[in-house]
Amino acid sequence: MRAIKDDDTRDFHLADFAGRKVIVRCEACGLRRQYDADAMLARIGDVRLPELRLRLAMSEGCARVHNTFHDRCGLSYDVDEMGMRE
Repeated sequence: MRAIKDDDTRDFHLADFAGRKVIVRCEACGLRRQYDADAMLARIGDVRLPELRLRLAMSEGCARVHNTFHDRCGLSYDVDEMGMRE
């Protein structure tokens, strides 16, 4: 797996995590979840991580997911637990 710099997940796809867990957290609401990448790939196919983050936030019922300026959704990938840190 290639490493990430500055928590920038834009160049990663779900397929990059095949056989692993995708871990997300939100500091604002205290949410922490882990998902099986293989199961998600089978269900929704390969998507870029920024799009996946929004899909996960919506599936968790985040009311802030569509806010573009103020009080935005804080869901992010836990790059340390996912082993993505450079």
